[in-house]
Amino acid sequence: MTKRSLDRAKWTFGTSSGITRTGVLVAAIALTATACGGGGGGAAGGQAASSTFTYALSGLPTSLDPADYQGDPSRNVGFELGSSLFRWGTEKLDKAGCDVLANVDQLEGELADTHERSADGKSVKVTLRDATSAAGNKLTSADVKWTIDRLIALKVGTPTTLMQDVADYAADPIKVVDDKTFEIVMDNPSAMDTAILTWAQFRILDSTEVKKHVTEADPWGKEYVAKNSATFGPWTQKPEDFVAGDRLTLSRNPNYPGERGDVEKLVFLSVPDASSRAQLVSTGNANYGTGLQYEQYAQLKSTPGVEVQTCVSADRIPLVLNAADPVLGKPEVRQAFSLAIDRKTIVDAVYRGFNKPSRYGLSQAYGIEHTAEGTYAHDVDKAKELLADAGVGATSITLHISPARPGPEAEQIAILLKDQLAKIGVEVKIQTVASATEINTIFHDGNFQALLYLEPPAVADPYYSVFLYNSSFSKLNTFGYANAELDAVARRIGALSPGPERDELAKKASELQVAYPGLIYLVDRDFVHAVRTGFTNYQHAPNGEMFVHTLKRG
Repeated sequence: MTKRSLDRAKWTFGTSSGITRTGVLVAAIALTATACGGGGGGAAGGQAASSTFTYALSGLPTSLDPADYQGDPSRNVGFELGSSLFRWGTEKLDKAGCDVLANVDQLEGELADTHERSADGKSVKVTLRDATSAAGNKLTSADVKWTIDRLIALKVGTPTTLMQDVADYAADPIKVVDDKTFEIVMDNPSAMDTAILTWAQFRILDSTEVKKHVTEADPWGKEYVAKNSATFGPWTQKPEDFVAGDRLTLSRNPNYPGERGDVEKLVFLSVPDASSRAQLVSTGNANYGTGLQYEQYAQLKSTPGVEVQTCVSADRIPLVLNAADPVLGKPEVRQAFSLAIDRKTIVDAVYRGFNKPSRYGLSQAYGIEHTAEGTYAHDVDKAKELLADAGVGATSITLHISPARPGPEAEQIAILLKDQLAKIGVEVKIQTVASATEINTIFHDGNFQALLYLEPPAVADPYYSVFLYNSSFSKLNTFGYANAELDAVARRIGALSPGPERDELAKKASELQVAYPGLIYLVDRDFVHAVRTGFTNYQHAPNGEMFVHTLKRG
């Protein structure tokens, strides 16, 4: 299927008037089954579920290489490809993790069979299970080392941050013991040592196969891996199954050692328009559509054959104030902004019954009991007093927003913020940028006064959420915020496993982030999934992915 064929099938998922068509309506079966080489998508009209699962994305990456990360499309595809050493043990949780996040002590081996920490916590010995790639090559410790060495050599952003800054891996972290055993070596103990390896970019590659295609100019096989998944995970594909940026068809890897369900083929479609993705789900020609608008989710809740799953998430939408600004860098000003914001009004006005107003300096998803000092308040009079104490009168700021991040609701949130901050004498000038690349560049360059953003933790854990943007030692703190006490608390959280002592430290971190805001959190987002009925056994991992290979018909 080409983008041209999708453009000819532009659909609009309507408002209260229902579903309407715009342009030329092309049969969705032709889009999914015929063009993509699989059966129909969902179980429309009560029919039995197909063995093909059709997954409509806002876009597909142009490369399958985990070293070439292209945002959500790479994330969605990467998690489904699997081949991770560890996974979240959601099957042991109530509702398979939908209502409670799995924590870093609730990991299970995927390609790893067993693991054991050393007494000093500075190494983890891992034994691999028997696994074979779709190409027929046996998994060995050499595959693990080569994969991690490749990420390090290619200086891949998120894995580098996770290894160096989150889990404090050694510079050469993988030490091969034998074909089935290796050690992960760290400079300092970390509660995150194995949890970071659930991130999709750490999927283990079949180095035996990739090395057949390396050259002097391409020693890490980037050209080959761009078109070939080359993993030990539940799926496989041929180069012709991947049309860069357009579609990808995955077939069952017959050699996969883990448990799996009934899906034989997984078809990813690039459908840039959210209305078209909603329409495909509504009509049963896609099983799942990512990134729909909340109005569309609300409509799909009453659509026969569709289930809208709402599950807990650590994702949050923050207001970012640049601490390098002579006014916005003052602690009293940052706290005044926080007090002026009516978070409940924002959520009620924007989200159609989904999501929650942020209450704490940490996400509510972590289930930690917080003190009053760690809880956001709405107090316009107090906000005015703080501005006066800081010697700040009427002032003006420019707020950068993008419909790409946090999403299409950005404009609505910005208008509400403009109105709420005007009540304390702050004029907000809204500047919209279209693309995710542009808003990310503005953030990473620190080239803004204020910015509406999205915090989606790669690993949902209190340490990661405290560290990621708010600690002074994080590369993603691009806005100059520093609080020595918060830094000290964050480091202690990072070294402790879940338990009462860690929870107490998390409460302290929440108090500090409310009293001396780094990011000012507005919305705690849920994972919202609109899926066709016909499949069960969804595993709700804290990264929010589907994990289609586990699904069962029925």
